[in-house]
Amino acid sequence: MRAVPDLVEPAFRGLAAARDAKAFHPRGRWFDGTLTTTFDPALPLPVGVTEVSGRLSKGAGTPGGLPDVLGLAFRLPGPWDVLLSTCVARVLPRFARTWTSGRYGSISPFRWRGRLVWLAAVPDDHRLRSTSLAGLPAELGFTLEVGAPWRPVGRLVVRPLDVDRDLPALDPIRNRPPGLDLAPAALARVRERAYRGSRRGRSPDPVTAPDA
Repeated sequence: MRAVPDLVEPAFRGLAAARDAKAFHPRGRWFDGTLTTTFDPALPLPVGVTEVSGRLSKGAGTPGGLPDVLGLAFRLPGPWDVLLSTCVARVLPRFARTWTSGRYGSISPFRWRGRLVWLAAVPDDHRLRSTSLAGLPAELGFTLEVGAPWRPVGRLVVRPLDVDRDLPALDPIRNRPPGLDLAPAALARVRERAYRGSRRGRSPDPVTAPDA
């Protein structure tokens, strides 16, 4: 039987090449941050206070303050790259009108020690008016939760940077703890091809500046 051709990687490679940026989440702003967590067996999160670097981004790359599926990504020791997006009902991406009007989730679950676990970040109430990257406040706070059932496991505070920095691209496929799998397996394989295509289609690790 003839093998089905892989259409995912070429599609993402072409989109990334056309944008000369990530296929998705091309517009973003890097941040420094602090993650403070308590022990929870659901996921291998570091315990205590951890300094992190990450990126706030717009999934479709809409200009200015237009709504978008927003991303919150950060690197933990290991390395472990955690990518969360605004979502509804745990698994459906959701367009948000501001950086604090939507819950950020892992969309698909992790498989750890035989169990499926979702990760989410709930933003503090902050009166923002749009999704403008240039209009981000000096500091944003999030409560980190695992589930289901949902329970708090820590707090993330991010401080958006005003200048570009040479930071490595965040990749949840390549960078995750041993024994931690992305589920379901079929979707994980599609994501792996998509990330590979996006990496190959763009210039090496461009750092995006805030939009107007």
